[in-house]
Amino acid sequence: MKLKLHLLASAVLAGCLTIPARAQPITPTVPAELGTTQKRVVSTSIEIKNLQDVPLGRILDMGIDLVNGRIVEVLVVTDRSLGVGSKTVAVPPLALTPDVGGEVYRINISADKFKTAPEINLRKWSDAGRSERVAEAYRFFGQEPYFLEVGDTASKTDQRPKIVLGYVERSSKITDMQVGNFQNQKLGKVSSMTLDLAKGRILNVIVVSPGNFMTKSLVPAMALSFNASRDALLLDDSKMEFEDEPRYVFSAAGNGRPATAQEETYKGPHTTVALEQGNSYRDVDRTFGINEDIRTAKINARNVEVGTINGRVTLRGWVDTNDEKVRIGEIAIAASRLELVDNQITVGKPVATN
Repeated sequence: MKLKLHLLASAVLAGCLTIPARAQPITPTVPAELGTTQKRVVSTSIEIKNLQDVPLGRILDMGIDLVNGRIVEVLVVTDRSLGVGSKTVAVPPLALTPDVGGEVYRINISADKFKTAPEINLRKWSDAGRSERVAEAYRFFGQEPYFLEVGDTASKTDQRPKIVLGYVERSSKITDMQVGNFQNQKLGKVSSMTLDLAKGRILNVIVVSPGNFMTKSLVPAMALSFNASRDALLLDDSKMEFEDEPRYVFSAAGNGRPATAQEETYKGPHTTVALEQGNSYRDVDRTFGINEDIRTAKINARNVEVGTINGRVTLRGWVDTNDEKVRIGEIAIAASRLELVDNQITVGKPVATN
């Protein structure tokens, strides 16, 4: 199956990619507060160039770590003009920078050095996903591996400790995979994935249910795992974040009308327990990113706490103005999604009670 990449151009998902199992794109309409998601076909693969505008290759596929919700590497087939044939090179996603519009991604490397990048044999993929091989590719492109290598142990003091690399599978193999749960119920199959390539993140896996109603669910990647033979996915549907995910009911195109999708009414639960912070890499990373973005925006948030657990963000504390509360909420939503942010910030210093 030939892989196709699409750009999601919207206020909410700008700069993200979707990898569909089918060649025909669907343009869904969603609630106004989330904006309208337009899909624009870029090409069968996205071009990679260096800063000197020399073509280096095109994106062929991606190595995906579902367990940790990460894009581990971008698989680039080299441009024939380099004179090394069509070899496949694994590039760390954070080494790539998109041009305006995202039709070209650039990497700060000379053409001569890129030609010497280690080749990856896709026919021996089970060996290609090993952490030592992936770490070697990261260092070739000047990137520090975010994961533990063989023999390493996690630090207890680092703010962003390294994690164990999960099983790495190609995105083209994940699309169309059957999805079930641990109760042996068939839930459907993978329709596509939305990816934030610039941050190396999997945003959601889109699962289409069986039958004629074309109901699609946005599933967090970290709620999925491979079965023993790694030819299907298992969903832990007991996870809170999946239970609260919105569903999209699709209407097929017909009578001159485009295909559409309407999100079901949704509102996540209000957090009333003590502010909690999850220990997973994804939760820690989301809290860290929100705090960093608040500091970058120069908002006075010294009395605000951020906690993320199971992907759900809670904001607590107080600020001087409603504008500050709104801006902090917008930052959290941009790092997550509207329905996963519980903004409990109050305006004005609380009155002390005895």
